[in-house]
Amino acid sequence: MENFEQQYPQKPILMKRKSGGHISVTVLSMVIFAITFSLILDDYYLIAILLGVLLFHELGHFLMMKLFNYEELNMLFIPFMGAMVSGRKKEYSQIESSLMVIAGPLPGILLGAFLLLYNWTEPSSLYIQLGVILILLNVMNLIPIDPLDGGQLMRILFFNNYEYAQLIFTAISSLAVAGVGLYFNSWLMIIFGLLLGLRIKNKNKLYLIRKDMKEDDIEYESNYDDISNKTYSKIKRIIIEHTPVLNEIEEYNEEERYNQIVAKQVDGVLFPPTKKDASIAFKLFMLFLWAGGIILSTYAITAIEFNSIINAFQNR
Repeated sequence: MENFEQQYPQKPILMKRKSGGHISVTVLSMVIFAITFSLILDDYYLIAILLGVLLFHELGHFLMMKLFNYEELNMLFIPFMGAMVSGRKKEYSQIESSLMVIAGPLPGILLGAFLLLYNWTEPSSLYIQLGVILILLNVMNLIPIDPLDGGQLMRILFFNNYEYAQLIFTAISSLAVAGVGLYFNSWLMIIFGLLLGLRIKNKNKLYLIRKDMKEDDIEYESNYDDISNKTYSKIKRIIIEHTPVLNEIEEYNEEERYNQIVAKQVDGVLFPPTKKDASIAFKLFMLFLWAGGIILSTYAITAIEFNSIINAFQNR
């Protein structure tokens, strides 16, 4: 078996991304986010609140990832889009992934509802502003469309292993967001919908690659470090068939650099094994939290007079 394995070239050692400087990257992205927003919104006070709410949301994801021992953690703020936390593990868990996803929007909704519903002696405009923004931003994230938290939660719980279903889900999400943008004449939502649409091409390519891998008896639920030289060579061949430009890249790059490019492509089509540990009871519990967050948000917003909200944002 060892001699047979030696017939294949040694797979490259994948250079992993360094995450030690994630704090500086996060701060820099926050500055760029604020500067970009200031070009269209001449309200630094509101921008500061928005940044704080986004940071609070992403910290929920980040802390749960730390708790569940995710590696290569990074937090990034993206102008006009929001923010995201990325990380990876050797093996995922439905339970851990679900809790990590819901940990973003749920704390913000609870805090926002508290600020709006608590019987303050002298309710301030700041409490109303914070409460409204906390709830609106987080409840929007519970909408079950890809790649929002609600969409991620549904994918994890119900069709994590159904590649084609995920492709259709992304397409529907893109059309839904763009359609809402057209209806409300919101160019920002239209652009967001179109950007989601761009993911369809990549997801379709990934679906086709993994389909070919299955036909070749290659298991894509694996880690790069765990695959054999033979498996690496077979995946590399399939990827090049779907990405002919890699042949051109090879001509203009040094061998080591080219090998890293291909290795990252191979790593990109692999997905660490996911432990199917979510029982029906747990899935129902997560759906309860998801629906509860939406219901609580609706109640908290409607419990406040609309004029009070308008006055809170106008009179500071």
